[in-house]
Amino acid sequence: MRRLAVTLVLAAVALAGCGEGKPKDDPGVFATQVVRLIVHNKYSHVWADMHPVDQKVAPFAEYTGCENRSPVIAVPRTVKVVGVTDESVGLGDGTFADSKAVRVKLGFAGGFSVVHTVHVVAHHGKWKWILPSWRFRDYKADRCPTDAGSAPAPNQA
Repeated sequence: MRRLAVTLVLAAVALAGCGEGKPKDDPGVFATQVVRLIVHNKYSHVWADMHPVDQKVAPFAEYTGCENRSPVIAVPRTVKVVGVTDESVGLGDGTFADSKAVRVKLGFAGGFSVVHTVHVVAHHGKWKWILPSWRFRDYKADRCPTDAGSAPAPNQA
């Protein structure tokens, strides 16, 4: 009987641990909020929800400085989730993580639209967004992704 009780307690602890990393929030709602902040040039607000691996290569001052060099000028009229799928995604540090690939449709004046995929990853019970791989590479090389050529990032100038 004692062995059964110990087994049940261990199983309960294991199951509780599995749910700890799974965010309860909707990944689509999170991704659209990230997109809305970015298209309104609110880089200081969106940085806090960036994955820690990306934050290491794009520290706050560098990220906000670089992104503000080339602000978004064509703000979409609508931001709508058109699909969410499970995908394994490579993080910039060479590891892979399970993600939600959230396809977001941005609608602009004149009927023009673009679909962009935002990858969000569960991290300590919350969704975190990740930089596109080419932007990660630029930040890692201490270049602003928004600059043509190889201008140094603000903290490197």
